[in-house]
Amino acid sequence: MSDAVPKKADYVLYERSARHYDRVRFSGKAGEWGHQRQIEILRSLADKWQGKKVLEIGCGTGRITETLARWGVYVTATDISTEMLDVARSRLMGVEGIPRPEFRTMSVFDIDVDMAGYDLVIMINVLGRLSNACEAIQQVASRMSGHCRFVFTFPCLTSVLLPFGLLVNARGKSLSRDVTSRWYRPKSIKGFCAAAGLNILGFYGNHYVPMPRLLFPALPLFRVCDKLLADSHPARCPSVFVECTLSKPAPQRPSCPA
Repeated sequence: MSDAVPKKADYVLYERSARHYDRVRFSGKAGEWGHQRQIEILRSLADKWQGKKVLEIGCGTGRITETLARWGVYVTATDISTEMLDVARSRLMGVEGIPRPEFRTMSVFDIDVDMAGYDLVIMINVLGRLSNACEAIQQVASRMSGHCRFVFTFPCLTSVLLPFGLLVNARGKSLSRDVTSRWYRPKSIKGFCAAAGLNILGFYGNHYVPMPRLLFPALPLFRVCDKLLADSHPARCPSVFVECTLSKPAPQRPSCPA
């Protein structure tokens, strides 16, 4: 199977888990805190979100999509899972006075959207689930316009959760679910972006509680780590936002680093 093709087992898991995905990942105080930290960082990346046009790749159940729509953003939300998209659509049923997101089935490895008019492309909690992260970044960069920004997150191997990241990489799958997973060093991400002709504007770190329903007692510890490290040492955070633009002038894109 090509690295550019989503693994069937991963697709099946997302289809089967769509209805309870948020309850497992983002419920309770620990899960809600992890979600809010990502929303805070995302909000800080634009002075005014209202009226912007955003392409969201890997929208999942629409937790970010819903937030963007309530900010007045025109969102095209995509995912490989039709079940996930169904859940995402249901979030905003009956909500009036906001731009209606457009939902469509799409893989980052097979982008079929004209990206010329988008202000931002976002890919949150996706890169670590892909079989070829470098190629995914290149696929987005090759279709971006010069004024567009690309914002994505990656699981950071140099974080305080280094032992867990090493275990994940050794088995090639998440520790809690049978799904493709990989953590990356910031140096590798910089190499992927350079290979795609992208200029990195900033790294922004945040903490979260792994398996929040099980490890919720650890929330105070992760809150302290976030306050101490997120701003000054983003590479010590287990989740890192990357903000990019196309390099000027855009260089010829080499192949992904080995």
